[in-house]
Amino acid sequence: MNKVKFYLLSILIVFVIINLCSVATIYIVTKKNFFNKIEFLSFKKRFRKSDEKTMYPHPFFGFNYTFYLPSNDKINLNEQLYHSLPPKVEKDDVKILVLGGSVATHLSKNDSSESFKINNIELDDKDILQKLLNKKFKTNKFKVYNAAIGGGKQPQQLFKLYYLYLIKEEFDVVINLDGFNELALSFSENIQIKNNIMYPRNYSRLISTFNSDLSCVVKVNRLTSTYNYLPVFELYKLYKIRNCHIKSEGDPNEKDSRFSKMSNFTNLDENSYLEYILRLWSNSSEEIESFSNEKNFKYIHILQPNLYHLGSKKLSKDELQLLTYKKYGDPVSKYYDKFNIQKLNIKNKLDLRYVFKDVDKTLYRDYCCHLNNYGMYLIADSIIENYSEIFNSTLN
Repeated sequence: MNKVKFYLLSILIVFVIINLCSVATIYIVTKKNFFNKIEFLSFKKRFRKSDEKTMYPHPFFGFNYTFYLPSNDKINLNEQLYHSLPPKVEKDDVKILVLGGSVATHLSKNDSSESFKINNIELDDKDILQKLLNKKFKTNKFKVYNAAIGGGKQPQQLFKLYYLYLIKEEFDVVINLDGFNELALSFSENIQIKNNIMYPRNYSRLISTFNSDLSCVVKVNRLTSTYNYLPVFELYKLYKIRNCHIKSEGDPNEKDSRFSKMSNFTNLDENSYLEYILRLWSNSSEEIESFSNEKNFKYIHILQPNLYHLGSKKLSKDELQLLTYKKYGDPVSKYYDKFNIQKLNIKNKLDLRYVFKDVDKTLYRDYCCHLNNYGMYLIADSIIENYSEIFNSTLN
């Protein structure tokens, strides 16, 4: 009997130790408290994926998605080129094109749910820029076409613009909202896996996993929405989720892929990488400026804000808890002030990195860069206020 008790006690102790170690491991890996069920489940749900490929390599502007709206199909292209389209456009309407990354897409359709009223305008997650433009100028002629690419970075904006004009899409004003992706994704994703900085984010992974097996995704998606009170089981779930993501999307730490070797990636020091990033960013935008003069549209370049940019905002308590992703945070906190938009050879340029400097209200909603609807309103309002003369001139 004593032996049985000893073995049972030993098993119990080992079981407790394993679970305590699991709690510690979960915190180290996720920076989340396992015992906070709501917070932990919210974290896991970020890793839900479609069991179909929604992202595919594009021969002209890097990559594209399958869940955007279709193009105007002027030359019978069956491609989905826009994140958001106005439902009806008249001949004399003013066509505004938005380019950039995921933050730019949210000028037209955000992933945030709140609604509010400001200056007699009802705003929610849809058409923030378009609603503000039409209200400001007492018209309904402003129509916003959003061709920003989630995860996109220069020169993808430049090539996307060329592509749209190639199929005879034309615009009166082109707005490019960028900066964060060009810096954070180049350092944390391209350089990390030895991809040329000019290539789209994680390009070798996209190529190598385009035909990958997605059979594990359905099961793993169920694991993201369930909670087990034993930490060891949750640790095992995280392991399964990670393995499935690597199987379907490639290893985020893979550094010596065949693609990298074939594209002759060269290791450089950090300052050389930074110089290249800044040069690519400025050259791409100046090319859009030249193109705008040739095609007779107005070009506006906006440098976006980010929560990791030190001193750019009075971060709220909720926002301070978001500063957990060093992969993006480190390059932004170290180098974002090196982007000098004033030196660009561009007529219409606006630095919004400090647009939230005196705002202590919560605006950021995740660990990356994304804003709630009020934050997107402040960005849209700043663009309109600074360039009201340009927008007004397009109505004449």
